[in-house]
Amino acid sequence: KGMIYKATPNPFKNKVCIEYGIFENANVELLVFDGAGKTVATLKKSNLKKEKYKADWEPEKTTPNGIYFVALKINDMQVHYSKVTKINGE
Repeated sequence: KGMIYKATPNPFKNKVCIEYGIFENANVELLVFDGAGKTVATLKKSNLKKEKYKADWEPEKTTPNGIYFVALKINDMQVHYSKVTKINGE
């Protein structure tokens, strides 16, 4: 149904670019979760066509360093995720 191809740079300081693809037209959500499973960002929530996409996550300056999970949900079902690490940034 879809997948996250890559998240770069990883680890990141101020911004990470997520490249993902959708294999069929669908309702899509691209979300970021912290280690406790709390949603910290919604990067995309819409109906998308079969194609490759990019989304950037620029967390708030107050967002703690650590490991986060970018999840791709298609038609309300999580189909893929990628781990990203936020490190000290300016």
